[in-house]
Amino acid sequence: MSILVGQSDIDQVRDATDLVALIGEQLPLRPKGREHVGLCPFHDDHGPSLTIVTHKGNAFYKCHACGAAGDAFNFVMDYHKMTFGEALRHLADRASITLRRPHQQPASAAKTASSGAELREANALAASFFRDTLKRSPDATVARDMIQKRGISAQMVEAFMLGAAPKEWNGLSRFTRSKADSIKALIGAGLLKPRSDGQGHYDTFRNRLIFPICDELGRPVAFGGRTLDPDDEPKYLNSAESAVFHKSRTLYGLHLAKRAIIESKQAIVTEGYTDVVACHQAGVRQVVATLGTALTQDHARILKRLCEVVVLVFDGDEAGQRAADRAVQLFFAEPVDVKICILPDGLDPADLLGQPDGPQHFRQALGAAKDALEYKVTRFRDELGAAGGLSGRQRCLERFLHDLANLGFHAMPGVRKRLIITQLADLLGVRIDDIERSLPRPQRRASAANQLIEPQPTSDPAASELPDRWASPAVASRRRAEHDLLGVLIYQPSLRTQPVASDDGRHVEVTRLFQPQQFRDPAARCIAEVVLRWLEDGHDFTVQQLMANLQDPPLRRLVSDLYLEGERRLGAQGQSAVEHMQEICTTFQRLVRRERYQQDLEAYRQGKADVGRAEDALRDVIEQRRRQGYIPEAMPARVRSEKLGAP
Repeated sequence: MSILVGQSDIDQVRDATDLVALIGEQLPLRPKGREHVGLCPFHDDHGPSLTIVTHKGNAFYKCHACGAAGDAFNFVMDYHKMTFGEALRHLADRASITLRRPHQQPASAAKTASSGAELREANALAASFFRDTLKRSPDATVARDMIQKRGISAQMVEAFMLGAAPKEWNGLSRFTRSKADSIKALIGAGLLKPRSDGQGHYDTFRNRLIFPICDELGRPVAFGGRTLDPDDEPKYLNSAESAVFHKSRTLYGLHLAKRAIIESKQAIVTEGYTDVVACHQAGVRQVVATLGTALTQDHARILKRLCEVVVLVFDGDEAGQRAADRAVQLFFAEPVDVKICILPDGLDPADLLGQPDGPQHFRQALGAAKDALEYKVTRFRDELGAAGGLSGRQRCLERFLHDLANLGFHAMPGVRKRLIITQLADLLGVRIDDIERSLPRPQRRASAANQLIEPQPTSDPAASELPDRWASPAVASRRRAEHDLLGVLIYQPSLRTQPVASDDGRHVEVTRLFQPQQFRDPAARCIAEVVLRWLEDGHDFTVQQLMANLQDPPLRRLVSDLYLEGERRLGAQGQSAVEHMQEICTTFQRLVRRERYQQDLEAYRQGKADVGRAEDALRDVIEQRRRQGYIPEAMPARVRSEKLGAP
């Protein structure tokens, strides 16, 4: 746990960051009351489950499904895989704030994050070298001619940071020779390889037009190289995967296309780097490309957070058929419409857009794109026509419906399920009822059912502190009271100045009434240590500051839950905040007394305390009950007497 800082660089950057705008740069958000909601980027969300809270001077995000929570720094660190120092610098640059001093990371954090940071620095160094080579080196004449031949403008060269690798075997290694610290990272990034004789290194990319592959922030994480010599193989070469680059999770050009994708609610996926560049140059900017691989589940998760329609562009019927099958598998149960666009004459987007009327024909082809399910059904109807007799057609239909069931049809939302059934019925010319009856039913797994009824042992450390018969209800009640108290204090810290009644009839402030060691839930105790200390010092705080002082993600998640619960409780009608605080404090004190009595009684039974101490504890409980209006004689006999002479 770190210490509280004042109005430092961190606070200034946090205060200057609009959290809704920050997260809105990465995924679509929509207002909901005083908050904003969207699909959570930290799990496979079908929600939206992500909530961004910005009222009452607080700003934090909370996923009600996976529990992810935090402030602007946490979002940047978790979403973009940055260290805290990198996140601070990124947000400072975004807010045009000059940091007054370098931020020092804890040694442990720097150690664990050094690999990714060094790889990104190595890739940035290489990108600078390749760009400089393209602009100035005589070796890059062929690369410059290729760019001119393809009609790529200077603006696109700059936007996509295009470069060139020289013919020589050691151009990059010689450039970085004076930077010994970079050699290891360049090897790790796959840009340099050790020579077989052990004498130095050689360049991975040679005599190629270079396309930097960037993450969503526009930082180079890998490179693609197109050969400049027709005799060289392979035609395209990508960087090896590393800690910062995974082909299955990366889409080329996403950092430049994301805003257009969010605004148009549509993403267009092509197969090549030059296709993306050509589309952006033609003004179609919601275009990205896979990196020599088929569309993956990770790609699907990225795209479904950003848009409602995904158009897959291919340059041939055979590729389109394979893409349709894959697209249906990936997106069938997702709230995203997938379309297949087959370009005319077997052209790819770059070739089509290079023709005189290319942009017009390209847009026409996009407008004529077929729904992926319709595309698949059309193929199925061809198979059905070739199936022969009635029995063959029936088997063909049953096989098709079985495939749909395996794709997760029964797990889909009811509205989407009905729409697909209706669409299938129209396309196949079959009644809706017949399709519903023919769909295989999902099988329930016995193991899942057993897990629902099998009792689970408790792992709560607080439960072991009490006798068995008290453990479950006592621990649950105590945890609820602790969370209630922290929730209202986090939501409305000003309540610390409102005196509440104590056991002895005095009225004191909350910070004088409770201490962190009275909190039995370990997570609540950690939060109470910070909250009660700040409140005792008269320090006003926000949820962001509290989260910043809690390094563990589970604690940040609990803080967000407590804040929202405090808002719900204090926002309820019929009771003032002060009355609600008094009720919570009374409940908390009662549970503390009950625990003390239980402990004294158990100590007496084990011969570790005299009868007088146990009698005093029991009389205290009974006296408190009298004050609350209970009749002691009506209390259970087990409570009134344990050979202690209680009335």
